[in-house]
Amino acid sequence: MVTGLICPEEKQEYLDFARTVSEKAGKITLNHFKKLTNIEMKSDDTPVTIADRQSEEFIRTQIQDKYPSHSIIGEEFKEKHTDSEFRWIIDPIDGTQSFIRGVPFYAVLLALEHQGRPIVGVIHIPPLNETVSAAKGVGCYYNGNPCQVGKTETLSKAWVQVTDCADLKRRRPGFTDRLLEKSYSCRTWGDAYGYLLVATGRVDAMIDPIMALWDIAPLEPIITEAGGIFTDLDGNPNVMGESSLATNKKLHKEILELL
Repeated sequence: MVTGLICPEEKQEYLDFARTVSEKAGKITLNHFKKLTNIEMKSDDTPVTIADRQSEEFIRTQIQDKYPSHSIIGEEFKEKHTDSEFRWIIDPIDGTQSFIRGVPFYAVLLALEHQGRPIVGVIHIPPLNETVSAAKGVGCYYNGNPCQVGKTETLSKAWVQVTDCADLKRRRPGFTDRLLEKSYSCRTWGDAYGYLLVATGRVDAMIDPIMALWDIAPLEPIITEAGGIFTDLDGNPNVMGESSLATNKKLHKEILELL
């Protein structure tokens, strides 16, 4: 078992590996994009495709070859549990609903935890060839170049993203009404892509009322290393919670006041 602190050079190695593997997995998904003939439904009534499974299988194989002692958990297959302090978290296709409809905003997500805290995160958007990746203390990068969140100071001038307006309205009705009233623009470009847009300063906030482990795991390293704040919708810095808010420091306070 590895113990103690991780040096920046080691974090950089993990980051480079995670980014490379995610981008290669993205190429696998593109082999099936707009070509699907068979879509299955899982027990939770969500879709899964051959592309989801092939992408996760590839990522798992690469991790097991490079870091055989590390634990692995993903959306589509059983967890590999070891006594390592490191655990990889895989979402082979975040936004499968978009993927099966030919919408190019789906993502491959990959994160690395150390002692239960995410230290590396990657969001890769295969059809757009966009990748944002970060490691704690190392920085956040968009297609290899440093990036940061925007500087918009008030909601009245802010572009706000949500994954699903109807779902947000069902779960947080009063908040949704106030958000729509106060924001300059509130729209959706889908799932993890919204967080990539926040990290690169192209939109100002991204909000989700419900998240799974593999959805949320990469986000805190990315947003915070880009200079932003990442919490749940109650303002708690529980980076593996069940909801999420990603934005800059000034908008974070104003959005929480709406809650």
